[in-house]
Amino acid sequence: MIGKSASLAQGTTPIIAAWDYNLLSWRDTLAGNPPIDVVVPKTGVLAGVYIQAISAYAPHPNAAKLWMEYLYSDEGQLGWLKGYCHPIRFNDLAKNGKVPQALLDKLPPAEAYANAIFPTLDEQAAYKETITKNWDSVVGADVK
Repeated sequence: MIGKSASLAQGTTPIIAAWDYNLLSWRDTLAGNPPIDVVVPKTGVLAGVYIQAISAYAPHPNAAKLWMEYLYSDEGQLGWLKGYCHPIRFNDLAKNGKVPQALLDKLPPAEAYANAIFPTLDEQAAYKETITKNWDSVVGADVK
């Protein structure tokens, strides 16, 4: 991703498709030089999830449980959002007025994500095969 942000900063590419949290972070880091608009497309919005687990072999499972508890607390969820990752409890936090307006103002409109699709693992594997097989002919770049 560093290469993408560098080409964006240098103005060598007019458009980049990337995860919204990366684009929003680059927008902030580049501070208007060049100007960046982050747009969520009307269709084809893919979503992904990050998951946490506690290993059955964790040396300190109770400490791990406390960490998980923190991640899903209001403070932990707002921490994810400050990094532009939409936390699982976002709708609840927003409904209860717990998301600072200044943070909401930095995000694309919530309705832009209304039709986001969460592909299954099988769909992801199929897409990977299709993209890998057809990338060169469609995009014109040799990807190994």
